[in-house]
Amino acid sequence: MTKKIGYPDKWRDYSHVTIVKGNFFPNVVSASAGNYQYDLAKLNKPVDRSEWYTTPSTVTAYNNPSANEIVFPAAILQPPYFDNNADDALNYGGIGMVIGHEMTHTFDDQGAQFDKYGNVKDWWTKDDYAKFKAKTQQVIDLYNTFTVLDSLHVKGAMTVGENTADIGGVSIAYDAFKMTKEGHDTTKVDGTYTPDQRFFISIAKIWRVKMKDQFLRYWINNNPHSPPMWRVNGPLMNTNPFYKAFNVQPGDSMYLPPKDRIHIW
Repeated sequence: MTKKIGYPDKWRDYSHVTIVKGNFFPNVVSASAGNYQYDLAKLNKPVDRSEWYTTPSTVTAYNNPSANEIVFPAAILQPPYFDNNADDALNYGGIGMVIGHEMTHTFDDQGAQFDKYGNVKDWWTKDDYAKFKAKTQQVIDLYNTFTVLDSLHVKGAMTVGENTADIGGVSIAYDAFKMTKEGHDTTKVDGTYTPDQRFFISIAKIWRVKMKDQFLRYWINNNPHSPPMWRVNGPLMNTNPFYKAFNVQPGDSMYLPPKDRIHIW
């Protein structure tokens, strides 16, 4: 059995992995053992910079600082993230936010540790990094206040890198959107929402997720990303155009005073 990984000329061999229908645990063990041997075979060989760490059919995106690359498999280039027939507002709010998010990772607490060649190197000035750390502490403090279930809160320190990228990703995507013709328009589509409103609604649509409370509790303790709700509300609370688009006022649940809004980039 073979499976294509990354570029067209790269094929990974799975013939040594034994898969038996209805035999879940042994299948997992066999796949894990095969993956271990695959990684072991890389020792003392040049790094293959063409290798992808996901399949083209996986809906995901990632930043790989050791190769100074961001990867968007084909599967994510479909609704609700991207639709070739959709208006700019939806696409910039969807895949645009994801692209901005991954770009921002290059300059977050982890990306700052890798230079343009993907080597571990401290390339920031001490003053710049100190200012950056002060701003990310604001992110930590804010997200610590977000309630998930009952008294369960988002873990700001564990999720700071992803939260920072979310805030930056929305900002980058919105700036890019404003460079389009539709971005300068205020005409309501179908008489309902303005382009700016549709941009922010699109961000909410890509994070629509349903999960059980038990899984959400597991998520909070193990996932470096905030729960989907706060991947929307958190960044938008810190985005000034969002307030204007929906006339968010003091007293509204998503209102933050201007002095408390975090602007890292």
